[in-house]
Amino acid sequence: MKEPIILKKDKLLNFVKNHIPENPIIVEAGAFNGADTKRLHTCWPAASIHAFEPVPEIFALLEQNTHNLQTIKRYQIALSDHVGTATFHLSENPALPDKPFPAGSLHAPKERLAWSNAVYKKTITVPTITLDAWAQQHTINHIDFLWLDLQGHALAVLKAAPHILARTKVIYIEVEFIQAYCDTPLYEEVKTWLESHGFTLIAKDFTEQTSWFFGNALFIQNYTD
Repeated sequence: MKEPIILKKDKLLNFVKNHIPENPIIVEAGAFNGADTKRLHTCWPAASIHAFEPVPEIFALLEQNTHNLQTIKRYQIALSDHVGTATFHLSENPALPDKPFPAGSLHAPKERLAWSNAVYKKTITVPTITLDAWAQQHTINHIDFLWLDLQGHALAVLKAAPHILARTKVIYIEVEFIQAYCDTPLYEEVKTWLESHGFTLIAKDFTEQTSWFFGNALFIQNYTD
């Protein structure tokens, strides 16, 4: 197997096009204000896109920015490892107080506080669902492209979804190199777990793990070189 290529976000979607159909089922968790959701729609106009964002104020932005795109379904709920509720730690940029900031997590912040200016002053309770439970509710039997931007919670989501994971083709996942949040797995653990479940690391947006505290990696299931 070749070494994974280095691929920045602006090149990512064209690369993924080679591995999924023109009308894919796409799940995006941690959709924030819909900027990446709209990029996904532009790349795959015929896709069924399911965007998850649990924070009410941010979900309102997601709805506002994507309401005219009929192929996008939005869910004000957090993908997690259980069906119920959980505490969500809201993030804030001190320079823009009370404005939505894309660093909130179901995990309390830890070492990331030394790496960025994000602060965490508030928590809220959000509804949660597992990917398997959601897929069953909505009669989804496979996922072509799973996009996980979950601030340290992605592996928990994957472990709680064995049925739909077995029928997922491509995963784009944020990975951490430090304990950015409490009780979160690091990159090597995530990589090892996905490889043990039939996924191959094809691309990433980092060359080393010291210049910043997180990166993104692209995995494909049943990949043949």
